Amino acid sequence: MNEYILRVENLQKSYDSTNSHSIFKKKKKFNAVNDISFEVNRGEIVGLIGESGCGKTTVGKIVTNLIEADSGNIIFEGKNIAKLSKKDLKSTKGKIQMIFQDPSSALNPQMKINRILKEALFSINITNKEDQENIIDKYITKVGLTKSYLSRYPHELSGGQKQRICILLALLTNPSFIVADEVVSALDLSVQAQILNLLKSLQEELNLSMLFISHNLSIVYYMSNRIIVMYMGEIVESGDCEEIYNNCKHPYTKLLLSSVLSLEDDSSIEEEPNEENNIKENNNVCVFFDRCPHKMPICSEKKPENIVINDRHTIKCHFGGEI
Repeated sequence: MNEYILRVENLQKSYDSTNSHSIFKKKKKFNAVNDISFEVNRGEIVGLIGESGCGKTTVGKIVTNLIEADSGNIIFEGKNIAKLSKKDLKSTKGKIQMIFQDPSSALNPQMKINRILKEALFSINITNKEDQENIIDKYITKVGLTKSYLSRYPHELSGGQKQRICILLALLTNPSFIVADEVVSALDLSVQAQILNLLKSLQEELNLSMLFISHNLSIVYYMSNRIIVMYMGEIVESGDCEEIYNNCKHPYTKLLLSSVLSLEDDSSIEEEPNEENNIKENNNVCVFFDRCPHKMPICSEKKPENIVINDRHTIKCHFGGEI
């Protein structure tokens, strides 16, 4: 039986949304994340995939404690970190790290790389300069760079080099869990494969667990052990990578897979023009109702429950995949 390192239970996050077409600018709530649950096993890469605006980045930020959930539990290494005080959270600080989409915005342009890295170590109370340098020396070669980069400013580095520094920043605190949020989408196609291979090798070498967030189907297939498919704040299908790709059941997942090309073609999901136009005010409707080619009256009357296809595969659909 696999041991999970992270368990998310009934996670909920909503935001206020102003209707720009209304004279009175009436505010309403929309669910960015709507009652989702999943696990990540120790040493596993779980791919979280969906269109822009589906809530996947919100999930990543909640897991890394960058934003708070409205409700739900986040069990990390046996502790419910969603219920801990800021003081108690210090014990897990550094154990969960995030690698962001745009490396340029993640690095302070006024600091040299060496200072940026030392500031990160200082934040987890590693203040001795010799200790800081030893840790930096340990990891800089692991990300494929040399010490000569430490004296440079971020603008003197290429996009791929900056992302390697961001990966190094995440590793400095000796984390056991990484959230990688669209980590190659801002990079040239020729550099993407290098960064992906680097992440896979580091994950294996350091036995990291990872939540890999992307809208690119080919990349998720290459990187992941299991896949979670999100649509409008909900998980509609999840399962082992091969199971999802060879035996997907949900109409939305089938739509995604129909767009898969090769990794070299940088295939991605066609995004909705405006996700707010598709927000369901009625929470008793299947979230995919408007776009589903197989919709029936029950889909607009009752939200489907999670159905277990087998021990490696679940789906949220009234038809249980029999379409």
